[in-house]
Amino acid sequence: MASIRRVRETRNFISKPAICPFCAGKVNIDYKDASVLSHYISGSGKIGSRRRTKACAKHQRRLAEAIKRARFLALLPYAPIHIWKTGGVGLPRSMS
Repeated sequence: MASIRRVRETRNFISKPAICPFCAGKVNIDYKDASVLSHYISGSGKIGSRRRTKACAKHQRRLAEAIKRARFLALLPYAPIHIWKTGGVGLPRSMS
């Protein structure tokens, strides 16, 4: 008997190159603007990667430095427990 194989169809698509939001002029990097910087921090309190933030190398370095300065000045949390206590990104699994 002939074996029947399932053929995975691949979709041909063209992906657009990622455009840095900071180069496009939509967002300014400032350590005092905690609301903008909080978009680039994950729920576990980590700084987002370049792939996730869509930032170029130059602006990713500036973004990381601004987040670190804001953390030092207590404008942003270091640990996820601080995010959960203040009602930030989300609750831990044990509390939900």
